[in-house]
Amino acid sequence: MALQIYTPSYLANTVYHRHSLFPKPKFSIKSKKPTVDADPTPDPTSSSKKAVVPGQGFGSSPSPSSGSNKKKPKGKRERASIIRRSPVEKPAFLTKEEEAKAEEQRKNESAFLLAWLGLGGIILVQGIVLAASGFLPEEWDKFFVKYLYPSFTPTVILFLAGTVAYGVLKYLENEKLKDQK
Repeated sequence: MALQIYTPSYLANTVYHRHSLFPKPKFSIKSKKPTVDADPTPDPTSSSKKAVVPGQGFGSSPSPSSGSNKKKPKGKRERASIIRRSPVEKPAFLTKEEEAKAEEQRKNESAFLLAWLGLGGIILVQGIVLAASGFLPEEWDKFFVKYLYPSFTPTVILFLAGTVAYGVLKYLENEKLKDQK
């Protein structure tokens, strides 16, 4: 097999392709071996059913010992068999009391995260109001500086402390679960 590259001359490239900075090479591939388009005819003595060889996995080609020498046309593949598995079930080692405790803990954790999301929203609104207070009327600015500004920093500190405490708590819970396994 040979690969030939044809590159037009620089003069021809500048005359006909002024929009291109570099010439685009053209590739052509020529084979010295003749191509065979016809499929070989199957033997009338061979069985029409395919021999099943154990141990073949996904994507493996048939072995030469199976007697299948036919070439399949591209795009025509046999459909693989579908294996149905039973659905995953809940583990049976949890008792009713442990299940109720886990459900209560999940509800409490959900409520805590919702409250923390609300606190984050309050911090966002406070920050936007404090940033825009210079553009508001003088009375509003004095009100925000008197009441909102002093409460902003403690709110942010409370949010950060609660977030760190929640992260440490979840980390310790995960470590406890790893130790049990």
